[in-house]
Amino acid sequence: MHLLSVLLATASLALAQVVDDLSFGHQQPISPNSFSIPGWSILGEGHVPQILSDKVVMTPPVGGNKRGALWSEKKNTLSEWTADFEFRAGGPDRAGGNLQLWYVRDGASRVSTGSLYTTSKFEGLAIVVDTLGGVQKIRGFLNDGNTDYRSHHTVESLAFGHCDYSYRNLGRPSRLQVKYGSNGLTVTIDGNQCFSTPKISLPTDYTFGITAASSDPPDSFEIFKLAVSQSGAAGGTREQSTGSQQAIVDGGSQNDASVAASSSQFDDLHNRIQALSKSVDSLSMDIQTTRQAQSEMLQLLRSSNVQGAIDSKLNNMDRLVGEIHRDMKSTDHKGQYDKLSQQIQQTHEGITEHVPGKLREYVQSHTPRIGFIAFSFMAFQSCCLAVLLWQKWRKSTMPKKYL
Repeated sequence: MHLLSVLLATASLALAQVVDDLSFGHQQPISPNSFSIPGWSILGEGHVPQILSDKVVMTPPVGGNKRGALWSEKKNTLSEWTADFEFRAGGPDRAGGNLQLWYVRDGASRVSTGSLYTTSKFEGLAIVVDTLGGVQKIRGFLNDGNTDYRSHHTVESLAFGHCDYSYRNLGRPSRLQVKYGSNGLTVTIDGNQCFSTPKISLPTDYTFGITAASSDPPDSFEIFKLAVSQSGAAGGTREQSTGSQQAIVDGGSQNDASVAASSSQFDDLHNRIQALSKSVDSLSMDIQTTRQAQSEMLQLLRSSNVQGAIDSKLNNMDRLVGEIHRDMKSTDHKGQYDKLSQQIQQTHEGITEHVPGKLREYVQSHTPRIGFIAFSFMAFQSCCLAVLLWQKWRKSTMPKKYL
């Protein structure tokens, strides 16, 4: 029970380090209503960042030249802080885009949805994830408000630190950690140091923000978490625990061995959890690779089945053509040709014998009789002559009028 109490107390202290007003994603779900994040402003160009239960899609996978931004509505008040940032990027071959983690003055108004290459005179820090010369990199940039990045010809030369990191299409989130304190600035990626410098001094009234931009074809950037915490809190807690243990030893308490064992067990448990987390990430990558291999195998099997069906059809056609060819060679068709020739000859004789007589009968049956035509003509002429003679007789017998 004592060990459990120690673990619960330590876990509570660790959770209390995260500043809720400057963080999101450390508690699920990210949004209570799927369209806003408490304490954060959401901006976009060409689309609005999509808020899901466990992530924010800054740029969509379809449709290039889109921009998305998240800005904290409250300023930072910590003199030493750690920003734990988890993201994932995916896209087709030759896809392009960039992702920025900002700690700047008035970021929502001065930077808005801009990237490092489109923002002029910002004040603060920018950690950039993008591709330079075909190499995927993580780089750090500083500006005191005097350098115009938008009009600068060689922005890449202004980086104060960088490292190569293949972030695209990993199938898992990448963990970028930015730690600032009295010893300067340290940037790590997936637990490995990317770059570090002690020559940086940042004020406490800047704001945290994230911007992403895609080209065509696009990179899709997804954000899972940005958790800002007090850098020195863990150390202070450990010092207090050590002091308590020393006081117990000085007082001769019998619980000193138990407390020391609990602390040792907690450290061992912490190391085991970290190792387990790395194992889970590795297993996730293996599962993703296995799924891709299964998908490719399924497509191959489907294509093989189709090819097998086509081959079967072709074989049947070849067999049918071969049978027809063999039948043509083996069968004597001379008798059939003779019968066909006789039928054609009989048809020809029937046509030449019967058609002329039938044609003559048809003409005779449909031709008008000559006698009837002559009689009709003579009757018409007689009628005309009779009418003419009647007209002359009538004219001669009519009384004459004299003037």
